[in-house]
Amino acid sequence: MKVIYSLMVLTLFVACKGNQESEVKTAPTQETEQLDDTQKDLNETSSKEEIVFENEKFTQVYNSYLDVKASLVNTDLEASTDTARTFLSITEGVDDFIEIFEETIPLVEATTIKERRVVFEKVSRAMEDQIKEENIISGAIYKQYCPMAFNGKGAFWLSDSKEVRNPYFGDQMLKCGVIDSTIE
Repeated sequence: MKVIYSLMVLTLFVACKGNQESEVKTAPTQETEQLDDTQKDLNETSSKEEIVFENEKFTQVYNSYLDVKASLVNTDLEASTDTARTFLSITEGVDDFIEIFEETIPLVEATTIKERRVVFEKVSRAMEDQIKEENIISGAIYKQYCPMAFNGKGAFWLSDSKEVRNPYFGDQMLKCGVIDSTIE
């Protein structure tokens, strides 16, 4: 069993290294924590899946979550501050979203991209739990996984695209990850 697990980790590691494209514009490192105006959106993909939930308020919550993810992919501290605050305000006072709201408070309080990325994993788990309670009218959500996140512990996130844009590494390993499952 240990051998199988080791082979899986090695395979994912090699796959992640192979997904990097040399033509991807490099965003600032975590020390810089902000894109300048000349750089493109690293979260951009050729296809996006628009998701609509029966609960219109949760559609807003999900779209706001995607904005937070995009700011982390772009390693943009200012945008991540703004998107985290918006995300918190959308979930505030809604009993159905209390778990998401509580997990988002530390996201707003974090002062660096690195701290926000750690909290984002917990927010992603809370979002996934809530999605199980919501009725999807149209679209699909891609649960993606990076085995390299957090020193090899690995982490999930939710996406509106089959194309991986890693919020835990940004430009450092932009396309590291796999689709774990599709939620429809």
